[in-house]
Amino acid sequence: MSIVGCPDCGKRISSKARICSYCGHQLGEATEEDRAVFEARRLRDRIYRLNMSSYLVITVFLAGFGWYWWASAGFTRMPSVGPFVVMGLASAAYLLVRFLLFRARRDRKAMREKARMSSELRRNL
Repeated sequence: MSIVGCPDCGKRISSKARICSYCGHQLGEATEEDRAVFEARRLRDRIYRLNMSSYLVITVFLAGFGWYWWASAGFTRMPSVGPFVVMGLASAAYLLVRFLLFRARRDRKAMREKARMSSELRRNL
């Protein structure tokens, strides 16, 4: 077994791999189950990244709120417009991320409900 470059994306993968784990390019005899496992892993990774993005956006919102509290001297005077812009953009980004996460979880649920699911596929969902 050696490490080779994927002909499609150029990333380094195993020579025994049937499907490139980065781009999904089929390298050899890949079954339908192999494709399903690849798609399940890709969906699992997408859900993970969206969860991490939502945590980041919440952190940015809290930073904006801290800025608001600091600039208003404990809510005693009116701060500049900066904290409001940060909190507004973070709120909009959070709603977008949650919408994308809802769609990804719906896709995962649909994939789980498929009739014939192998143990490898079930483990990746």
